[in-house]
Amino acid sequence: MTSGSGYEKINRVKAKLRNPMSIKQLAEALNCSERTMFRHIEIIMAENCGLHKIKAEGETRYVIQTEEAANFNQDIVKKLEKLKKTFSESNPADVKNRKVVDKIIDMLSTTDPDEFKAEAVTLDPNYILDYGPFCDNHIVDSMVNKVLKAIRDGFKIRINYKYSARAEESDEIVVSPVKVIMRMDTLYLIAADDTYEETQVFKNYMFENIVSLNVTNESVRPMHFDPAIHYQYAFGKYTDTSKPQDVSLLIGPESKWLQTQFAKSSFHPQASLRMDKNKNMIVDLKIRITPDFKTWLLGVSPNVKILKPESLKADVVKMLKDALASMQAK
Repeated sequence: MTSGSGYEKINRVKAKLRNPMSIKQLAEALNCSERTMFRHIEIIMAENCGLHKIKAEGETRYVIQTEEAANFNQDIVKKLEKLKKTFSESNPADVKNRKVVDKIIDMLSTTDPDEFKAEAVTLDPNYILDYGPFCDNHIVDSMVNKVLKAIRDGFKIRINYKYSARAEESDEIVVSPVKVIMRMDTLYLIAADDTYEETQVFKNYMFENIVSLNVTNESVRPMHFDPAIHYQYAFGKYTDTSKPQDVSLLIGPESKWLQTQFAKSSFHPQASLRMDKNKNMIVDLKIRITPDFKTWLLGVSPNVKILKPESLKADVVKMLKDALASMQAK
């Protein structure tokens, strides 16, 4: 099993046992031997936490299923109820405190751990992250929370996904979620599909194109995800498998703001920067030439000179000519 204290390991097993699973399935899901898993099951059985053995498809499976739904915060709630009785109904301060305690009790009084919902973290009401008019700020929180919970618990998810926003039909696919990432104003589910074993490539799924989502009871094998590798050779959103190319750009001293932007950049691999005798910055990149990179070059074209490759320079020149012709058309 992956590293962690004995308490953490037992909790990971318990998280899996919200759905019926065999010893073999648990051992595979948590990367340990079946003998080790038997020991964990014995510990959980001794806790009297509602662990049951059931027969399914000819094998023994285990599931945590209490006879009566437990109140997971009942001790704290009881203490708060006692505290409420000490407040005077004639004292304005006590009346106010009573209302506060009532709210806390309401938040803690749940009989289902799934009812706990992760709220968006706000550092400060005056600190606002605004990614502009085209960002995915309309994403449904419950969908994101379902994915995050599936990642924590280690289960696959079934999504109905439109590969294009204009597509009329959606495809149903089962994937192993690993991360939720905001990249270039767009929120992505990063997951492994059924091609991962062969390609070792994670796929990007835009949340705005997910029509529906459900968590399965199929476990996910532990997988290592490194954002630096996932976004290697990427300029922005696109993480395709096209061959990266050597790109060189020249940024003149009159565009100090752009030189500063590259000095602070975080490409993977990192951009190589050097200054020539005329204070021009030469930027060397190993990057995939994707549509968003070309569009960015088009936007900063007065401030950037493309030194190589010639094919990229030709593409941007054509884009400029097409844009000019479109604007001049009557």
